[in-house]
Amino acid sequence: MQEGTINQAFLQSVLLTASDSIIIINSKGTIILLNDVVQELFGFTKEEMIGQNIKMITPEPHQSNHDQYIKNHIETGINKVIGIGREVMGQRKDGSLFPCRLALSKFFFDGDIYFTGVIHDLTKEKETEQKLIFTNKNLENLVDSRTSQLMESVTQLSFSNQNLELEIKERIQVEKKLILREKELIDAIEKERNLNLLKSRFVSIASHEFRTPLSNILSSINLIEHYQENQDKAKTRNHLEKIKNNIQYLTGILNEFLTLTQIENGKFNLYPETFSISKLVFEIVEEFNHIKKPQQSINLEDRLPGNFTFTTDKNCLRHIFHNLINNAIKYSGDKSTITLLLDYVNKSLIIEIADNGIGIPLDEQKLIFDIFYRGSNVLNIQGTGLGLNIVKKYLDLIKGEIVLKSRENEGTIITINIPHYEI
Repeated sequence: MQEGTINQAFLQSVLLTASDSIIIINSKGTIILLNDVVQELFGFTKEEMIGQNIKMITPEPHQSNHDQYIKNHIETGINKVIGIGREVMGQRKDGSLFPCRLALSKFFFDGDIYFTGVIHDLTKEKETEQKLIFTNKNLENLVDSRTSQLMESVTQLSFSNQNLELEIKERIQVEKKLILREKELIDAIEKERNLNLLKSRFVSIASHEFRTPLSNILSSINLIEHYQENQDKAKTRNHLEKIKNNIQYLTGILNEFLTLTQIENGKFNLYPETFSISKLVFEIVEEFNHIKKPQQSINLEDRLPGNFTFTTDKNCLRHIFHNLINNAIKYSGDKSTITLLLDYVNKSLIIEIADNGIGIPLDEQKLIFDIFYRGSNVLNIQGTGLGLNIVKKYLDLIKGEIVLKSRENEGTIITINIPHYEI
């Protein structure tokens, strides 16, 4: 029972890593699980919410109809909101309402249907949007007002060429400042929109990608309790390993999103150092030799000079290798061969990773480094669409270049060129 309690704590730790509210309900709308963020957002304690109907945080008119919504979905199977993020209003304990984005997914466990809701508070975003609208309106009024003044000045000074020229120059300066300010506002709005899109896409992906690992963890916890009663240590260890792997997968998703957010916000710092490339790659290959598929092989062809050292950000390079080797393993068969080549040409480090896996469709290769993009032939394989985008951003930071060649059902070759870091 002690190990079962520890595994429950592992599940809670996964919920605690989310910055948004997460609520799980059953087919009757009863709340069975939530994270601490829910309490902070809605003002209820966990004890006040567990076992209650989800409509307690839903304002009218949806509050009265919520049970019927669930019933209609179960009976018809029609998805009106599941898998589609949308803006709704939430109701706090004190009765106050606030805007939020709701992403829903469902999963089946022990013959019953469960629904997972991820709720993101949009209060600050709405306030920012209103401030931007107000600022833009003021600027428009300022432009209109200034234009009117200038028109009056031109009319009044039409008989004086010298004064007219001065007025025109003044107007040009004002217009330049307004254009510059408008561009700054547009850039700010675009950045805010991209960040909101990034958050919304992550909420949608997380609600989908978290579903299977969480279900596996819950299932393993229940089985462990059964095996402990029968003192079946081998099966208990097997399910503990499954729980560990699922938690590592969830942690990997969160780390990818954290890294991407740091880079997008300009908060990712480089720490260049001089180190042995061969030693680093050997350690990474050894790690993957323990987790590769059955009968897969990783061949390392090291053409670097003896005692060769290189200067760059070691952490960036490690993440680049991890993402690319992991992709080669994930999208190749059990008996496939992955080749990793290291070379040094024209004062640049050359890295080539080749596999004979499923490849990438030709018409999709131009999109493969876009954020959240996944090929049409890998949709049945777990993934977030962040890996190659993060690799590209890492390479941009260390001035590297990447070239991809792939043929569907034949394999992929990725070549990377990284220069010495100029200190």
